Amino acid sequence: MAEGENVLGRRVSAALIDLVPLGAVAVLLGDTSSGDGSFDVRLNGGPLLLWIAIVIAYHGAAELALGGSPGKLALGLRVATVDGGTPTAGGVIVRNVLRVVDGLPLLYLVGFVTAAVTERNQRLGDLAAKTVVVRAG
Repeated sequence: MAEGENVLGRRVSAALIDLVPLGAVAVLLGDTSSGDGSFDVRLNGGPLLLWIAIVIAYHGAAELALGGSPGKLALGLRVATVDGGTPTAGGVIVRNVLRVVDGLPLLYLVGFVTAAVTERNQRLGDLAAKTVVVRAG
């Protein structure tokens, strides 16, 4: 990655791509309702914990096996260590478990703000794991 290259917009777009299969899983696990042109999915208790585990596993497995989630790969991004290397399994676990914190209070606000204000667009999980999201290539 060129020094100072901004990948935040691509990260947001990649997250939206990844939300499609993860959203489908939420629909399968959650209580759904519809009416008046709206559709709601509610996840509570066990189904919510299972969905969080699936989100962490989805991203973690893809990063370990492929270098990034399907959304990141589709947009030419990959996860790397801050020195450009391949993250360790421990680093991948740390960055993905911290998705729970990055996702607070809602709509990934903590992660987005942190990525927006850090020079390398790192969310808290990246800072803790010493990883960055860079353009693949």
